[in-house]
Amino acid sequence: MAETDYRQLWRQCLTAARDRVPTSTFNSWLADSEFDSADGDVVYVRFPNEFMAKWARGHYGDLLEDLLRVVSGNSRISLRCIGDPAEVSAPAPPPVTRQPPARDYLHPGYTFERFVPGRNNELAHAGALSVAREFGHSRYNPLFIYGGVGLGKTHLTQAIGHFVRQHFAGCTYRYISSERFTQDLINAIGGHATYEFRRDYLNVDLLLMDDVHFMAGKERTQEEFFYRFNELYQNGKQIVLTSDRPPVEIPDLEERLVSRFQSGLVADIQPPEFETRVAILSQKATEAGFRFRLEVLELIASVIKDNVRQLEGAVNRLSASANADGSSLTPDEAKLLLADYLPDLSRIISTGSVLAAVAEDFQVAPSLIRGKQRRREVLLPRQVAMYLMRELTETSLVEIGRVFSGRDHSTVLHSTERIRHLMDEDPILKRRVQDLAKRLRS
Repeated sequence: MAETDYRQLWRQCLTAARDRVPTSTFNSWLADSEFDSADGDVVYVRFPNEFMAKWARGHYGDLLEDLLRVVSGNSRISLRCIGDPAEVSAPAPPPVTRQPPARDYLHPGYTFERFVPGRNNELAHAGALSVAREFGHSRYNPLFIYGGVGLGKTHLTQAIGHFVRQHFAGCTYRYISSERFTQDLINAIGGHATYEFRRDYLNVDLLLMDDVHFMAGKERTQEEFFYRFNELYQNGKQIVLTSDRPPVEIPDLEERLVSRFQSGLVADIQPPEFETRVAILSQKATEAGFRFRLEVLELIASVIKDNVRQLEGAVNRLSASANADGSSLTPDEAKLLLADYLPDLSRIISTGSVLAAVAEDFQVAPSLIRGKQRRREVLLPRQVAMYLMRELTETSLVEIGRVFSGRDHSTVLHSTERIRHLMDEDPILKRRVQDLAKRLRS
């Protein structure tokens, strides 16, 4: 096969992968790959660097290889992901190379590999990846990430630090909160050491600062940071900032700082949607060595809606209490184990608990109810489950459809109306559905 044919095959493979991989993940990790060479049935695809090649190989290698076999019609093809060494060579080290102070601590778990991207954080995730991969030449300087507590701002910020530390040897970074910056400044003024304070930032290649909203109303802090910001920016150093709100909404913040903060990329992180919350729970459980049922994860996701740290905390609670790998844990048992951590959980009816109750009552596997088979013995419990989810939970028609293999909201609406009609005609079915609802409410 000619090289041009392989190039076209890989483009077709990427087109197919685009529909199967989250958009932000595809754009950040796969889009820049290209066909490199072929040796018999072995196809080599080149990524911008070895880190990206290893990540793609570990996370999507099997999928990409399967797609390549499909588009080529050759079931013997195997895929090899390789990186371009030229892309990860370190920049020239600064005149003075210093190790960051001990307080510039990066949490070992706050890496890109352990961050779950979704539509709620797509821009922030893509911006952080771009800053890390294009370090020293990024279009996004400064990168300003804002959002509520526990949504992943610090995780993304520290992930940049981890990536740069791993791939750009000799570079120095500072990770600091704005409160710590203020305290260091106060100590420096009191100890007549402002020169030393300013010198700490002279040779920094990457400045990571959390919670800049705490600068509000602190005039001397803002003045000092303005000059440190300008020095770093004018010397081509990368700046990453986080806040609980966008720059223009930080009260008592000098206009010149607002202008600086908005000069790069301003990206927000919203609370994760239901599917992303389930994905986060699943990843955290896997990292802890547990395999909880999907119904258990959905139960937790239906209660914790706006704090990723709480999601992780719930998994940690279950992991500490569950037997073996947690695969036998039921939603009701999970409620008991999390009762003190999530007191509202006992009153919540989740889509997972509805599915489990219907599956048990109709003696049909949950996977069949979720699936696409249309046999009557599956169709009726599926429609009953949709009806009960609509009646007993706050789940939208769209989200209910996603539970059942991605069916659209009109299918869910039709199913709920059909069950209402059948219940009017069939008192036995009506009693059965009412008993299920009563059991779920108890």
